[in-house]
Amino acid sequence: MNRRMGWVVLVAALLHLGASVQGEEGPALARAQHSATVAGASLSKVHRWLHEVALKRIDPATGLYRADEKWNYRDTAADCYPFLAWAAFVVDKDALNGPVREILHREAALCNTIDRIPVPWDFENDAPATDTAPDEIVFQASEYVKDGLAAIVEATGPDEWFDRMRGIVDDLWKHAAIDTPAGKICSENLEVNGDHLLVLPRLYGMTGDTRYLDWADRISDYYLSDPGFLPPRLRDHGCEIIGGLGLLHAVEVTARPEEAAARAPHLKRIYDAILAQGCNEDGIMYNHLTKRDGNDGMLSDGWGYNYVGYLCYDLATNASTYAPAVRRTLGNLAKPLYRDYPWERDNIDGWADSIEGAIYLLNRVPVAEGAVWVDQEMASHVARTAEPEHLWGTMKLESNGVRTTLLHALMHTQGLIARPWQQGLELGAAPLEGGGVQIAVRSAQPYSGHLEFDLPRHRLYIGFEKDWPRINTLPEWFTVDPGRSYTVQMNGGALRLFTGAQLHHGLAVKVAAGEETAVVVRPDPLLAQE
Repeated sequence: MNRRMGWVVLVAALLHLGASVQGEEGPALARAQHSATVAGASLSKVHRWLHEVALKRIDPATGLYRADEKWNYRDTAADCYPFLAWAAFVVDKDALNGPVREILHREAALCNTIDRIPVPWDFENDAPATDTAPDEIVFQASEYVKDGLAAIVEATGPDEWFDRMRGIVDDLWKHAAIDTPAGKICSENLEVNGDHLLVLPRLYGMTGDTRYLDWADRISDYYLSDPGFLPPRLRDHGCEIIGGLGLLHAVEVTARPEEAAARAPHLKRIYDAILAQGCNEDGIMYNHLTKRDGNDGMLSDGWGYNYVGYLCYDLATNASTYAPAVRRTLGNLAKPLYRDYPWERDNIDGWADSIEGAIYLLNRVPVAEGAVWVDQEMASHVARTAEPEHLWGTMKLESNGVRTTLLHALMHTQGLIARPWQQGLELGAAPLEGGGVQIAVRSAQPYSGHLEFDLPRHRLYIGFEKDWPRINTLPEWFTVDPGRSYTVQMNGGALRLFTGAQLHHGLAVKVAAGEETAVVVRPDPLLAQE
């Protein structure tokens, strides 16, 4: 079953399991209308948060984003700034290209210390911090490129954020000082090395520069040369190596097939051991591979991040080695244990991370029970849709809530973005059997704007042969190929023909106050490319 057909079945089942549309499956328009309600409430909240809360946290003196009263690279730059950028990208692109972009310019101008490697800014002394240890500098810069810049680049492509990411990575490896049999690496820290494995394949895809695979291979060999290596930590600050090894393997299946073939058994041994030792009976991973006392015995909110690496392995090998385990785990989310489960001891970051991982998986392995769980937990703990006046803060845990709200909303719009966004707008979409998408747009006030369709960014922006599963990305749902033709029908009217490039640039749409516009978009069957 391909991904789009899987989502047709999933959404129909979701509605049957308890969404607001009656009937066994409901028409595609009813599914899109349901999604418009969900996404509209969330994106209007994000729009308010951006303008009423987040942009006001930009320091007028330095231009830095004081989301948590500081500017460092382990938290502010890595976990607050990227989701300010995502929010602006989705609901106000003028803000993205204005004050949000200017933060990038200011942090590079103020904080670069060792070539293009930055250190935190000391607001008290109005200068770069002078007390940051070398290992901490490497850690913070690596966090910034993996959690911060890579996430933004997935949305914006080869823009200035990409230049910044590449510059920092190049200089980190220029100054790499840890000797290994394969050559120098930047750190012995498991999290740092996992960060680099998640970034280096992206840089190779975007540039074709084989140095990035050379460096990634050194890290991979550093761990896989030990036949007994297993990652002990299955949550963040250690689990990054699990998805990183999977992404490197996927890219090297084509780029370096001999190396990929040699490492594949070692990677499978690690993945199998985690399933055997590190999961509960439902397939949810614990915080630690083997320890079950205290916090180590809690369930990991990073379980979905780790399974992303497993799906990379499956796609790279054209097999379903791990997809059945992922499908079973997503189905088990329907159990009472996972309703309001206190991930990370009952804070928004735990729910946001757990739901984010589930969305990455549902994008590849549609499971109705998993989608219902995501909607329920989002409404209760992250978007808090029953509380219209609730807005998030800007510190890292709250920023992660904004991140997951955007991921969830774009799942319900199938990746479509309305430009400009306005309060009271509702936009939802549902995949159509046989290809295409049904869209519903409603507005409390008259609306005139454009619907921007997503592109296959994995290929056009990141340079990946396939849409390799990976974290820190906006998943692709319905995408248009710029060179392909599509038919568009509005409110049952005449068919019109558009190229994918035109749809990405924006399909004009008008909605009267209190009314709805329904749009059907399908690939043109007469010009379809096999």
